[in-house]
Amino acid sequence: MDTKYSEKYFINPAIEYGIRSYIALKNGEAYNKAYTFELAVIKTLTIIYGEKSILLPYKIDNEKAFECNLLMYDLKELDMHNLIKYLNDYYDIMSRFKSEAKATGLIYEIERILIEMINKRAKKTDFTEEELAAFDKLFNPINGDIKNIKENLSNQDGLIKKYWSESKVELTNTQARMIAINPELLSSDTYKKFGYDIRTVASLSEKEIKDVNKTIMDEENRYKETNKPSLFARCNLSFSTGNGFVDKLLILAIASTELMVGAIVLASLIGGK
Repeated sequence: MDTKYSEKYFINPAIEYGIRSYIALKNGEAYNKAYTFELAVIKTLTIIYGEKSILLPYKIDNEKAFECNLLMYDLKELDMHNLIKYLNDYYDIMSRFKSEAKATGLIYEIERILIEMINKRAKKTDFTEEELAAFDKLFNPINGDIKNIKENLSNQDGLIKKYWSESKVELTNTQARMIAINPELLSSDTYKKFGYDIRTVASLSEKEIKDVNKTIMDEENRYKETNKPSLFARCNLSFSTGNGFVDKLLILAIASTELMVGAIVLASLIGGK
């Protein structure tokens, strides 16, 4: 690992090398395995917050935007700052000692905050089974480079596995409970495709749920017949359901997306970078 802070880093070396490694992995390029844990953290953040929320601030070199996006789902500001600090401390320890065992406590704290981020995000929108499986590879790996890292840790790693296992059960059961209570609901992924969150739809009346479902299925069928992209998938303003409450849901979905993008732009302007 590099031990000198001579070059310019985005926030700190751990985040810099984690993002570099993530981009290299996405491009099918080789990356330094010394940054395996940092890469796993960045990958987890891209799933929680969306790739653009993590990579765009890096590309425009705006650290405030990055920090702002980590607070998107009401994470405590202290946890955000601690995550950044712990990552930097982890990098320092690995640079000096090259021993995951000495970084056990830091790894535990970093992963604890990541799981808190996951739980915060889950209150707003569901994760897919594929995304939950990706989290497993960090918090409870059965093979691979992260598994090798975890084998060098003390028994604190068992606490993270337990914490993640309990959180995952709750995350998985939430959607199952909704479907049991509202058998008319479509899949979470189907709603997400059209800018809805299944939790929001589940709060509607039975008639309103049927209105939303009919609108979505009509659009899906139109796409199959014409092979043209939906006019309103991902919240296109030209669409209207004719139902005032359902239209309000669309507007809220659009607003949340615009707020995220706006936060990045605003932070960019404030940062003056």
